[in-house]
Amino acid sequence: MKDIVYLDLKTLDDKKLFIRPKRFIDVKKELIEFLKGERHLCTKTFAKTVMFSHELKANNQIEGYGDDVELIKEVIARTKDIQDKDKRQRILNLYHGYNYILKNKEINSETLKKLYNILSKDLLKERDLSRMGEYYRTAPVYILKHGRLDVEPDQGVKANEIEKYMIDYFNFLNNEIDGDITDEYIKSQILHYYFVYIHPYFDVNGRTSRTLSMWYLINKKSYPYIIFNRGISFKDSEYTSVIEDVKAFHDLSYFIDYMLRTVKIELEKEYVMQIEANLASDKLSGIDYQTLLYFLTMKGCKSVLDFVNMYNKFNDKKKVKEIYETMIVPLLDKGILDIERKTQKNMFNDHNNVVLKLRNTKEISRDKVKRLVL
Repeated sequence: MKDIVYLDLKTLDDKKLFIRPKRFIDVKKELIEFLKGERHLCTKTFAKTVMFSHELKANNQIEGYGDDVELIKEVIARTKDIQDKDKRQRILNLYHGYNYILKNKEINSETLKKLYNILSKDLLKERDLSRMGEYYRTAPVYILKHGRLDVEPDQGVKANEIEKYMIDYFNFLNNEIDGDITDEYIKSQILHYYFVYIHPYFDVNGRTSRTLSMWYLINKKSYPYIIFNRGISFKDSEYTSVIEDVKAFHDLSYFIDYMLRTVKIELEKEYVMQIEANLASDKLSGIDYQTLLYFLTMKGCKSVLDFVNMYNKFNDKKKVKEIYETMIVPLLDKGILDIERKTQKNMFNDHNNVVLKLRNTKEISRDKVKRLVL
């Protein structure tokens, strides 16, 4: 195995991006071993189920929009009843974008343009629309670092050079590789990063890059890895920092290692959730899955108030009592969560806050779950 592999993707200073395969070889092997026997994760049905629930939420969440999964279902089912037009539009755009990539296989400048038009519909400013060329922006774009105005912003590729960089992008995308679905996932994340690096549009670059990576994964039948957006959404500050590291040093190993570790954690959660669903006394609802997902994401003390903080960080805020009654109680009733102990702090009225734990079950293999804190 080579220590360094240079890619046919150049940087703004006319150097090539590269990877150090040895850096992420262990987590790659871990993923390959994990997927053995997990047939339900390797199906298009799994990919579609995840895409139109948690992944749709996560793709917008990374951009700072906290839309609850139940609201997403309402928007898709009853669009006219949702009053917030921007919220409705960004959800519908991803919904239609995901349908587009499921029905269209070929990825080129024309199909990318169609996907971008779907994802950006009614979300762009008139000034930006007026400065769009046939395919890409025709003026500079300024990218704030962590949203800070006091730090000099990044700029994407110069507008007159975007076409040239995108030709390299499509050439890299269309060159076949000799590898398995995990190698295809690695390639999809190189595509993910490089699209953000080029930044061919004024807005909606992030959502487009991640949806484009999902498109590639669907084409390559790398279905388990569709779940990567969800992992980013739970630690997006690290996501931004790793992208900045790659820009500084041209070493994509930082990003690939991060994305492999991130998706492994999400797949472990799916493994646990599937077991818990099979053991539950009643069928799990969409809210049940969201509750269990957040519980598995939490670290340290897992009390109701900690869960409420977790929920409100990633969604439009709700009161403690509502979250406890609609999310926690159903999983207690189904036997998935147990109360470990009470605390002296009240969570609402005269109800003591309680520390929760996942029920003990021998069905969960510790060889499978290496990165979760259960």
